Amino acid sequence: MLRAGLALVIAVWIALPGLAQDIPDGLQAQMPDVATGRLAHILQRGTLIVGVKDDYPPWGMRDARGAIVGLEPDLAQALADRMGVDLELEAVTATNRIGRVNQGRVDVIIATTADTAERREQADLLQPNYYSSGVVVYGRVDANLTGWEALRDQPVCLNRGAFYNRALEEDYGVQGQYYASGRDSQLALRQGRCVGWAFDDTALAQLIRAQALQGDSQAPRYEVATEAILVSPWAVLVAKGEGQGDLGRFISDMIAEWHASGRILALQDAWDIPRTAFIEEQHALWRSAQEGRTICARDPQTGLHPVACLSQAPIRAAPDARPQDWVVTLHQATGIDLRAVATPYNGARLLEALKLTLSLSALAIVGALSIGVVLALMQDRLAQFGWIGRLLLLPQRLLITVARMTPPILQLYIVFFGLGGLLSTPGGFAPGAFVIAAVILSLYAGATNTIILSHALQAEALARPDTGTVARLPGAITRGFDGLVAACVNIVKAAGMASAIAVGELVSTVDLLVSEGADTTTLMNGLLVFYFLLVLGLLSLFKALRRRLVAV
Repeated sequence: MLRAGLALVIAVWIALPGLAQDIPDGLQAQMPDVATGRLAHILQRGTLIVGVKDDYPPWGMRDARGAIVGLEPDLAQALADRMGVDLELEAVTATNRIGRVNQGRVDVIIATTADTAERREQADLLQPNYYSSGVVVYGRVDANLTGWEALRDQPVCLNRGAFYNRALEEDYGVQGQYYASGRDSQLALRQGRCVGWAFDDTALAQLIRAQALQGDSQAPRYEVATEAILVSPWAVLVAKGEGQGDLGRFISDMIAEWHASGRILALQDAWDIPRTAFIEEQHALWRSAQEGRTICARDPQTGLHPVACLSQAPIRAAPDARPQDWVVTLHQATGIDLRAVATPYNGARLLEALKLTLSLSALAIVGALSIGVVLALMQDRLAQFGWIGRLLLLPQRLLITVARMTPPILQLYIVFFGLGGLLSTPGGFAPGAFVIAAVILSLYAGATNTIILSHALQAEALARPDTGTVARLPGAITRGFDGLVAACVNIVKAAGMASAIAVGELVSTVDLLVSEGADTTTLMNGLLVFYFLLVLGLLSLFKALRRRLVAV
């Protein structure tokens, strides 16, 4: 299928010069004679950097060589070719794409970005829109998902940063399980961790077609179980302030040209994507003429496209909410901007993330200390039995080596998606993401604690040879205290990794809020202060514990 699609793409690119000759008057995109702003920077650099998806086939995906290909990379190539520069593609996600373009790490974003009112406040979303999609839920046929009402209070896989997540939770009552990418969401769905996966109808239609072509009668069958809602067009993004500059104007004209020439229609065919009503309507609109003049061409006087040719007011992903007076006063007096987070919905998300972070950290610290003590005592005791003891200790040493030498993020993925997939088979028991995160972090730090306490117990044995293993434990803890504290502090810092398996801890929640328009400076500084106080409190607690041990 992929090879056939690529062959069609090549054929389309060969045919596109012919299409370009059929562009209506006034819609041929032209580079300015003297470029300014970001466009001038791109031309001077000689490379256009475009952020695209790599997990949204066939709009953006990795080929067998690891290169990013798809409909949107093809559009990016068309921009670079017209500019006369090289193209560099950078993979972006729903949570970081707006930040990347505003930070200047990429010049343009063409990454399935829905045009919403909130996003228009965060970056410059260019008109006309180039694509469109709605939101549906994809689930197993035998799950009997009869519509959105059947999903109320049910766990549904969601991709972080998608504009519709809040509406699905607030208005449709789903229990969102957040994953970093579409791949992770789909894998979690297949393991039964969610009853369905809410995603763009365009991509899910492709997924179902691919499933039908595979023809595996033994595999569970999936279907789109709901009607499309929250239908929204997609927009190309540039940094805030660049939309009215040379770069924004040129790309807007290119999008208009793509619609008028049929380039996007041709690319749909090339990538085996069913033609959509939105693209066909846009093609007809931008080709239409009245009294010999293209009706969507820029007005010579104002330099603008007619309003009737552009999308209407974008949807608003979240309801308007007037901030409380104290929030406004605080912002005016100090610059601390809590307007986006001091709402019932976002406030509840932050509070839940705070509780999860504290609970996960506390549980992992207790688990790590317990594992360290138990395994160190076992090692010290069994080592006294010569080769038999060493033989019995082999499984423990293997566990410690794996836990210490394997990155915790990899352990989380292996256990959650690997072992968890085996356990989620009929009749099995799949532990929750929070439990898995707590166990992995406990083992990761517990392995280090075991080594620290084992060495400390050996030192205590030399200092007090007549005492037993358990009697030497308080002295060993005192000897290795600083190392144990460092391992526990690392657990707190590593808790953010748990978001990879749908644990909505504080760091990932703050990241989500920033991607939705919350003030970056306020939230990041607040996050810094929170972790500083948390570690400071943890150190104070351990200092008190040390005083108790010394007293004993």
